[in-house]
Amino acid sequence: MELLTVLLSTLLAGLSAILLTIGLAAAARYRDARLGAVGGAQGLLMAIGILSLLHQLSPRYGGGFAVDDVPLALAVVAVVLLYVALVRRRPERAPEKHG
Repeated sequence: MELLTVLLSTLLAGLSAILLTIGLAAAARYRDARLGAVGGAQGLLMAIGILSLLHQLSPRYGGGFAVDDVPLALAVVAVVLLYVALVRRRPERAPEKHG
């Protein structure tokens, strides 16, 4: 059991679950299919994270679900960037000067 792979798998599954919830709630509220598609993609990434974690915790039962560290790290970076884009606040607008 590799600690880095366990950490990356857990991060991927957890952040994807949060974004899945945000995407599906936003799709229901705003009735936008694109937000639902983003939620569905996050669900797939969450499944990859869970299956990779299953492989790390129980290689006997999760033997076919091994994911290398580099693809896991890239998926985590992509999810983190999407998470930051969705939850960051809008920048304050500077007061306009009329002159």
